[in-house]
Amino acid sequence: MYPALTSIILGFLCFYKLKIIDQNIKNMLHVNKEMEKYNEMKDVMLQISNSIIHMKNMDELLQLFVDSIVQIFDKADTASILIKNDDGLFEYKAVHGFDLDKLSEIKLSIDETFLASTNYKKSIIIKNPKLFNYNNIKKYHYNLLTNQHALDIKSTICTPILIDDQLYGIINVDSIYQNVFFTKEDLAIMEYLAGQLSVSMKNVLLFEKTLFLSRYDGLTKLYHRHYFDELYNNIFERAKRYNEKFCLCIIDLNNFKQINDKYGHLAGDLVIQYFSDMLKKHVRASDLIGRFGGDEFILLFINTDKKQVQKKLASLSKIISQNPLSYENNKFYVQFSYGISSFPEDSIDHKALIKIADSRMYKHKISKKNM
Repeated sequence: MYPALTSIILGFLCFYKLKIIDQNIKNMLHVNKEMEKYNEMKDVMLQISNSIIHMKNMDELLQLFVDSIVQIFDKADTASILIKNDDGLFEYKAVHGFDLDKLSEIKLSIDETFLASTNYKKSIIIKNPKLFNYNNIKKYHYNLLTNQHALDIKSTICTPILIDDQLYGIINVDSIYQNVFFTKEDLAIMEYLAGQLSVSMKNVLLFEKTLFLSRYDGLTKLYHRHYFDELYNNIFERAKRYNEKFCLCIIDLNNFKQINDKYGHLAGDLVIQYFSDMLKKHVRASDLIGRFGGDEFILLFINTDKKQVQKKLASLSKIISQNPLSYENNKFYVQFSYGISSFPEDSIDHKALIKIADSRMYKHKISKKNM
């Protein structure tokens, strides 16, 4: 009897021990799986961090981020980034799982975004986005988003993009499946990645600003002289190679000094800006406009002859003469003189073409004074 009972007890203990061992193995496998998942996530996060830090193109940066976010989170199916524009509205700039061309037409107020549920500076998990969207998004926007299936989501992490503690944009990461909710751990990861993104975006903005200032005049937003020269040299070489023609034009404002002396430098700046805007408005996008220095401008008209340029400038002069500039209840008319050189008619040397145009501009200016 005792040996049988002992066998039963030993058998039970062995079974129980095996069960514990089996459970321990399962726990170890689960831990290993979680560790594997964690390491994979860490690797992806590191890749994102390394990639976005060195990127210099904003669109590419934002697209890389949304694509990577969906890769990191198992629960994520779609993602989007909205950036605040100059009017304080949020525009879709990068998406994963949606049609960006269609969504980019939509501009949302802050109250139509998930951040309306917070103080705009904290991340939030939205467990019922359908209800929020129905109650907060304007009907017109709601219908547009519905048509693009952008509201077919069941759970969302919404994270602000803060640059210098100011709200710059919004990241939405979504799940399209019922009863799949993001966790506080997911929220912490999102806030870390959003911090990395904001640092990179600030670097890109600084790079873009530096690049802009290296190419464009701050007052007029026209090309700087040195960048105009770079573009001019490229067009000149192409024109020589393919036997193309172009005209170079130098313009000088006739009465700028008098306006500047009489009304002050602010009025002078206004004149420069006004004339620059008129040039941009009436010159083709394919042509080049640069600020030559002070109140002088340089233009390059591609595949255009001298008569066409003269006709265009005469038209511009007429328009300006009919639209006086107002400053502190004073009205004054902006007048200008110009000189044109033509390639290859006048010269096949790029520096000579500038000298010829400049010389003709001064002759035109003198002739106007003698009239």
